[in-house]
Amino acid sequence: MTIEELEQLVKTGREIEFSFKNKRYSITYGFIENEYVISFCEFYKETTEVKDFNSLLKVSRNGTTVKEMIESVSDKDIEIF
Repeated sequence: MTIEELEQLVKTGREIEFSFKNKRYSITYGFIENEYVISFCEFYKETTEVKDFNSLLKVSRNGTTVKEMIESVSDKDIEIF
């Protein structure tokens, strides 16, 4: 998946799940304190909420950013809802 494809999915509110290094991650959406947020988390672990797509790309887990994760996973490891 390209970063441009991910950006379009995020802009249209699609939820995304993917596997990276044998761990499952998700990108979802919600409202916190009356503000729209994008949530990123490893399943059942710490969640990070950000306000925009560029901030999402910079979120890091174990030294790897979301941008690096998405660029390195194959399409078969990504589910879109």
